[in-house]
Amino acid sequence: MQEALRIKDGNDVLLISYEDMLKYHGRQFIGGVALAYKLLELALRELVPDEVPVRDRITITLGVYGPGIIDGIEMVTRAMRRNALLVEPQLAADKLAPDAADGQGGKYYFEIAYDEEKLNITLKPGLLPDEFIRLAYKTHDKTLTEGEQLRLQDLKEEIAQFLLMQKPEDLFDYCRTKLSDPYCKK
Repeated sequence: MQEALRIKDGNDVLLISYEDMLKYHGRQFIGGVALAYKLLELALRELVPDEVPVRDRITITLGVYGPGIIDGIEMVTRAMRRNALLVEPQLAADKLAPDAADGQGGKYYFEIAYDEEKLNITLKPGLLPDEFIRLAYKTHDKTLTEGEQLRLQDLKEEIAQFLLMQKPEDLFDYCRTKLSDPYCKK
């Protein structure tokens, strides 16, 4: 079982677990929910190491249209409700990030900011099975067979379990920058 994410909402400190995120989203895009959990685990640890992060101070840009990612992030941060979540696949076009097979040209690239500090994050290449990417693409052109649909869901479950067993730094490449600066310094 994963440790719950701590987030401050008004005067309350909420503990939101991966299991809570699944209750909100469901299992259809379970890999995306797991990815959202690991993204937030990394970002909150790196950006707000010494205090409980405040929901209203978090902004997020996604380079992928991923329903599981969006729902997972929304449950923890309420960023969509606050108009602090931007889904912009074209932002990721020139990024060295794996293809997301989201049907919109997205890549696994993310920007998560807390006040004026920001992490630019990419999923490390080679973590997602080629079979998953191939089948995910087929969902967009409506050529997925019933058997392939079942296999795709199995792969999503396997990917979620794999992601949850990893440390965030083993899943993502990232750098820290200022919110106003789109580029990380080497």
